[in-house]
Amino acid sequence: MRCAVKDQLLKGTMILTIAGFATRVIGFCYRIFLAGELGEVNLGIYQLIFPVYSICFTIYAAGIQTAVSQLISHQPQKNHGQIIKAGITLSLCLAVILSFSLFSFRTVIAHSFLGADKTAPLLFVLAFIFPFCGVTSTINGYFYGKNNARIPAVTQIIEQLVRVVFVVSFCFYDLLPVSSLILSVAGLVIGELASNFYNMYHLIKESSFTHLFCQKAQFGNVIRMALPLTGTKLIIALLGSVESVFIPPILCRAGSSLEDALAIYGILTGVVLPFILFPGTITNSLSVLLLPAISRASGKKDNHHVRQTTSVTVRYSLLLGVLTCAVFLNYGMDLGQFVFHSENAGKLLTLLAFLCPFLYVTTTLGSIINGLGKTVITFAFTVIGLIIRIGCLFFLAPVYGIFGYLFGLLCSQIVICLCHGIYLMKKTHITIQVAKYFVWPFVFLVSLLYISKIFCRNLIHLTNQPYLSYLLLIPVLFVSFLYFYQCGLISKKDIKLFR
Repeated sequence: MRCAVKDQLLKGTMILTIAGFATRVIGFCYRIFLAGELGEVNLGIYQLIFPVYSICFTIYAAGIQTAVSQLISHQPQKNHGQIIKAGITLSLCLAVILSFSLFSFRTVIAHSFLGADKTAPLLFVLAFIFPFCGVTSTINGYFYGKNNARIPAVTQIIEQLVRVVFVVSFCFYDLLPVSSLILSVAGLVIGELASNFYNMYHLIKESSFTHLFCQKAQFGNVIRMALPLTGTKLIIALLGSVESVFIPPILCRAGSSLEDALAIYGILTGVVLPFILFPGTITNSLSVLLLPAISRASGKKDNHHVRQTTSVTVRYSLLLGVLTCAVFLNYGMDLGQFVFHSENAGKLLTLLAFLCPFLYVTTTLGSIINGLGKTVITFAFTVIGLIIRIGCLFFLAPVYGIFGYLFGLLCSQIVICLCHGIYLMKKTHITIQVAKYFVWPFVFLVSLLYISKIFCRNLIHLTNQPYLSYLLLIPVLFVSFLYFYQCGLISKKDIKLFR
């Protein structure tokens, strides 16, 4: 029985991992299209609506989804229908209230909170997404609770594909007399609507829905469990939204025009950070697999397995971060021009290269700490990091411009990473050889990629073929992995820890 549950859990996490990777790839390609279609300034305006979306989603869905998932996994089958109906009712009521509020106050929010009047029509379209998104998230929580990861995974892919096909088709063929900005937001709604239909279809197929109305007891259970979850998530969402919304006006105080500030904001949040996070898809997938593995080992008091798993995953995350950092340091400008046709993207990508090792390791460490059941710890560290970033935004960015904010971004990530690492070192007694797994690989990779870059430039000068620079990265990456293997930094035995 235990083996069956373990296999089901592993299968579920693998499905979510594959789906997560697929949606990241689709989303990344879509961002490349969007950056070219909208331009830097309009991309900044588009990105400004997401702080509002984040706050609203947290209120009507985030806590309720987790609450429904936990209740479904712990209560008997006969109560499942009442639980999901209670969750959908609560989420739908909150979503409708927030939708009407956004309809009514979109002009005030656009002017006073976002500082960009052009976001008002985008907020009007965005408001339509809330009810569908709330229902979809709650149903996903239901299937997570039943250890059925296939439905939520397919839902993610459907949402991404429908959104991309809709926006690309209508923009390319100019089928509607509306701007690309409006179409981009409408794509969010259409994608969510499609995934909602898919989810509802599979939910209706369940045989446990015999009564139309939910019991008060289950409604109360969902509220009691969702409130603290929503509260903690809302704090993070509010802090993150304050950080995002104040970047353009503070850049204006530093001397930039509003258009330049929006362009920098759009490139940073819509292009550069997703580019830096894209290799982190691997660590995100690893984190999904880590959570049940650490939880099982912790439940069995198998501290040796926890230490081994922690050590190996931190090592791989660190190596991925070092490799990505070296690539962005040497090829950041080229990648910005080649992928996004933006010099600003190249500059920011190079400046934020050092973010990679700390960002990827933090993702892994956070998943390990959550697996140990210490979610309050990761919440506290996340809040500390956000406060550091907001502090640098308000005190350094007005003087040093975007560089002051980027400094805060790097410092906050280093602090979060160190806090996670120190906590786990005390908890699991692991040790990481920084010189072996960070310093020497970093020196080797930066030197190797710099030499390849010089060689490529000479080759391009002779052949006039700029694509040769990127083709040469393939043998360079092969040499890098050969170095990792020969130095004992990676091993075939490591994968056994996740079984």
